[in-house]
Amino acid sequence: MSNTYERLKQMERRINEKGFTTPTGIGSEIPHYVFDYPAEDELVVRTYVEGVLKRPSINIKEIHLFQFLLSLFEDDLDELIEISVEEGFEELVHALQTVLEDQDVIVESFIDQADDAEIVFITGVGNAHPLLRSSQLLKKLSNHAFRIPIILFYPGHFTGLELRLFGMLQNEDQYQLSRIS
Repeated sequence: MSNTYERLKQMERRINEKGFTTPTGIGSEIPHYVFDYPAEDELVVRTYVEGVLKRPSINIKEIHLFQFLLSLFEDDLDELIEISVEEGFEELVHALQTVLEDQDVIVESFIDQADDAEIVFITGVGNAHPLLRSSQLLKKLSNHAFRIPIILFYPGHFTGLELRLFGMLQNEDQYQLSRIS
């Protein structure tokens, strides 16, 4: 059995512990967690997460980062495709970043999609790269005092200080996360 699978089981036990979804202590901050894993274990993680989402013990909402990104631009997809074809990838990224820098737009959309969840799983990080970075989203949510625990499923490595997508790309901003298992 893979180490990733064992860590997933450990994570599931932890999120089902009493008090995991409730703030305690000074400041009562709800932490953000990362579940980092080797990119080659993507199917193991995806399958396990699908199973956890089907178990009724906790109300968990999955937000797939690439699908979330598409939802932000659903009325403009044809225009964005045209920009990509005619002006190239760099211009597409620039067009997206002008909207993504607006904290209110991204946070309000995330909160709407999170709905009444007790925990939010963020998946699809690799699919959204480099258009939307997970640390970019987490910083905006933290600045907005989003009070629901988040677990970021990250195909790469978390050093304790920085995220390295796919174990090699080091362009994620530093962000205060805790490893969940």
